[in-house]
Amino acid sequence: MAELTFTSKLTWSGGRLSRGLVEAGGEMFQFSVPAAMGGLGAGTNPEELLLSAVGSCYTATLAAILEAGQLPAAALEVRVDGSISDYPGPAARVSAITVNPTFAGIESSRRPEYAGAAGRARERCFIGKHLGPQVTYRVGEIGFAEAPVAAADVLDVRALPPARRHELIFSKLDQLGAGAGITLVNDHDPKPLRYQLEATKPEQFSWDYLEQGPDAWRVRIARIA
Repeated sequence: MAELTFTSKLTWSGGRLSRGLVEAGGEMFQFSVPAAMGGLGAGTNPEELLLSAVGSCYTATLAAILEAGQLPAAALEVRVDGSISDYPGPAARVSAITVNPTFAGIESSRRPEYAGAAGRARERCFIGKHLGPQVTYRVGEIGFAEAPVAAADVLDVRALPPARRHELIFSKLDQLGAGAGITLVNDHDPKPLRYQLEATKPEQFSWDYLEQGPDAWRVRIARIA
């Protein structure tokens, strides 16, 4: 059997009230100690990263089970809830993780089969198997939606260092096909980005403001050529 290796890079400067940066899979995002635990509360946090690891493994496993069972689904959405018990103190721990899948665009007559698949995915999820016995890991609410769950196309760069923002934005824009777009969220008017786009990629993207401050600027950027 082969041995697989994976790598992520994390950087941090300062004390408990500072923030760090995670780099994984070509993406970058900010993390800190959550405000509820006396930290900065900026970006994500280790607790949410744990939920995301379990949830992403569960979602991918569920998708594979649906495919193998020829259970069509236009989209899946999984909400992951977690609980911390006995905080603060040395006994503080993650005590419960609940995955709540919603299926969209399914064969309605086969709902029991989808529910069964949701349970099997919890048993087969590779990351979930590494949770200790002190963690209650279960499937919670199973939902069914008539319309497909909308794909996320929001790129929020507010948590990133300014020097990293344009690099990430241009990377995302380069991946867009004709007619596709992203909704950029920034903490200031991204006019310099617009000027750079017009100079380096003239007449290739549309630019429409959805919100203009004072706390956030949202711009819809779509490829037109």
